[in-house]
Amino acid sequence: MLNLFQTHNHTTNYNLGPILGGRPSHRFEAYARAFAGCGNRTSLTYRWSYARMYESLAGKAHESDEKFKKIYHDHPHAIIGTTCRLEPLDSSKHLNDLWAITSGNPYNEHKKYDPNEVWGFLNYGPFDNPQLMLESEVFQLEKNQAAFAIVESITDRLLGVVYLSNDDPKNLNLQLELPIVKPSSDGTVEQMEACFLLLDRLFAHGYRRIQMSVDTQDVRGKRLPSRLGFTQEGQIPKHMIVKDANRDSNIYGMLNSDWDKGARAFLFKRLHGAAAQKADATIVAKEEAHHIQEEQLKEKKAVEAGLNEEKKKV
Repeated sequence: MLNLFQTHNHTTNYNLGPILGGRPSHRFEAYARAFAGCGNRTSLTYRWSYARMYESLAGKAHESDEKFKKIYHDHPHAIIGTTCRLEPLDSSKHLNDLWAITSGNPYNEHKKYDPNEVWGFLNYGPFDNPQLMLESEVFQLEKNQAAFAIVESITDRLLGVVYLSNDDPKNLNLQLELPIVKPSSDGTVEQMEACFLLLDRLFAHGYRRIQMSVDTQDVRGKRLPSRLGFTQEGQIPKHMIVKDANRDSNIYGMLNSDWDKGARAFLFKRLHGAAAQKADATIVAKEEAHHIQEEQLKEKKAVEAGLNEEKKKV
């Protein structure tokens, strides 16, 4: 599985936000953390957009600056969003909470519910205790899989987990699974943003196609691909055997060209509003123009240096 959390040390100062009183360096530090966390294998366009969003969140107040700095030091590989963040799934950190919110038992302010609301369309679960969950496919991943805990931004509570599977690096495609979340988080903006964060990072890494596969009987599950902008590509009869029953699957796809030509902007606007989407597009366009100018200047200097060397030889 491609490492979505590779980091690098290069950063550039681009159109940063207002300076916090008494902390003139905060915006540069926040931007640098986010830019480095994207990894040097992602597109520059993605890094500019992600880092500007991260910096703006961290720069709202001294409290937010301190919080995001702590998150970076505690979870340097986390992918940050406005309503949630994604952390690599870790049994030592997430097992007990994930079991508690998906077991059907009362937890926090939530009442008891039928755990099949969470596990009914999956080939595993529900689980009687955390140990059984630990020994299951929830935490025992294949080589072509990756899993991310979805953590709510304000409360830092675990909302669920989202998986990537069937990674095919040769052909640059993989499958995004439906997030496994507590019932009260199903259909929420946090669930949508968790998927958006992964899609954005994956396409920035160069993936060409991302697929979703949903049980045809899963009425709630079938809503998410459409909300994310996926296109239904077909249906596979008797695709799987799930809990001793046939499963027919709807197959949905998203292409990198779809993402670049409007799907990303549509989701960004839906999650953050029209003003934020317009500002993001404007800032990225400015950064791209600035980058092109820098590259042209480098080429010009290289040509001039070459000519000077030729003159010396003569």
